[in-house]
Amino acid sequence: MSRKVLLICYYFPPLGLGGVGRPLNLFKKLPDYGWDCHILTVKPVAYRAYEPELLDTLDKSRIHRSGSHDPQRLLYLLGVRQVKAATISKGRSVSEKFFPDSKVGWVKPAIRLGRRLCKKHRYDLLLSTSPPISSHLVGLQLKKEFQIPWIADFRDYWTAHKIEDSYSDAEAVSRAKRLLDSIGQETTAITAVNGTVADYCGKAKVITNGYDSDLANDWKSPPGTDRFTIGLLGHQHDTREIEPLLKLLCALRDHNPKQFNSIRLLQVGQMDEGWFRQLLCDHGLELDTDLRGRQGRRDTIRILSQSHLFYMGVPTEGGDVFLPGRTFDFLASGRPLLVYASPQSEISRFFANIDRAFCFEDGQMDQAVAFIRDRIVSFHDGDYVFEPLSEFARRYSSDAMARKFASLMDRIS
Repeated sequence: MSRKVLLICYYFPPLGLGGVGRPLNLFKKLPDYGWDCHILTVKPVAYRAYEPELLDTLDKSRIHRSGSHDPQRLLYLLGVRQVKAATISKGRSVSEKFFPDSKVGWVKPAIRLGRRLCKKHRYDLLLSTSPPISSHLVGLQLKKEFQIPWIADFRDYWTAHKIEDSYSDAEAVSRAKRLLDSIGQETTAITAVNGTVADYCGKAKVITNGYDSDLANDWKSPPGTDRFTIGLLGHQHDTREIEPLLKLLCALRDHNPKQFNSIRLLQVGQMDEGWFRQLLCDHGLELDTDLRGRQGRRDTIRILSQSHLFYMGVPTEGGDVFLPGRTFDFLASGRPLLVYASPQSEISRFFANIDRAFCFEDGQMDQAVAFIRDRIVSFHDGDYVFEPLSEFARRYSSDAMARKFASLMDRIS
């Protein structure tokens, strides 16, 4: 007989983007490993992006939504549906008026609904995932009241930053550190997406994210073409992330114009087309570019299957902790991957022993250009083969992630 887990998460479809991937995949895959999963989340809120199609095949009777008094919920009730990333960024100073974060207005309504759900469904385990940290306040209270084993899962340090970098007020920093200690003392287990976050949180078990197993079989070989296609995936808005690629292409153009002229850029994800084309102009680059913007997840794979190589930039300043979800999509695709990141970053460590990936920083531009050149030569020689869903890649599927969570849940419940 399956056991039941209540997964507490603020970010869940119809909200989109990377924050929903981990709870969504757990909801879909945990039943395969003996755990019926119920979701406790928030009612509709104003957000940057929506992917309502992610709900299409889900059992909505197991998705429970509470009200909230947080700013994004209140904006929605006032008729606002979508907010820009810049708006959220500007709102960070406002967020400091709340503790531990701007979603604290969700905590009491979520606890009230959680109580009713715990009494009705008699869950065997609670699992809360952050950000926002407010989700752990819900888990902490329900654990105390119902004496149910509780896992606190950290997808980031605290916010996207460490506690000491999340608040300007010393008292708030001290209070947050006490709360982190309290979570550590009360929780039955802590999980984290990578080693850097795990070390910061304390006694945490690392369970990485993974690509969506249900979509991964859609990766195909590129169609026949004389254009070597470099794929870009994700929200492109930071010059620090994309400029290293443009510098590489400038160097390739100057060294081997013929190879440069065979290149095509293919982009999927939210991006200001005017901003990107101005960057190309600023670098004197005339490129064959195909900018598709945001697409559904299945269409994203279909489009990017035209790619022969992927590029990803991670800011060297403050980006060391990030192992973006698209990392695992790239891994599933089988394509070579060129990554701009510091050597100390999580992503550089992750790809350290994978031959088809090359991570570089500013002092390694020549080696990065050589990496592209070698792939272009193999492509034109007809000797360019890659393996989607390799044995190594399968270790990082959503199935594998759910299996690791289920194994931990079996042990502690």
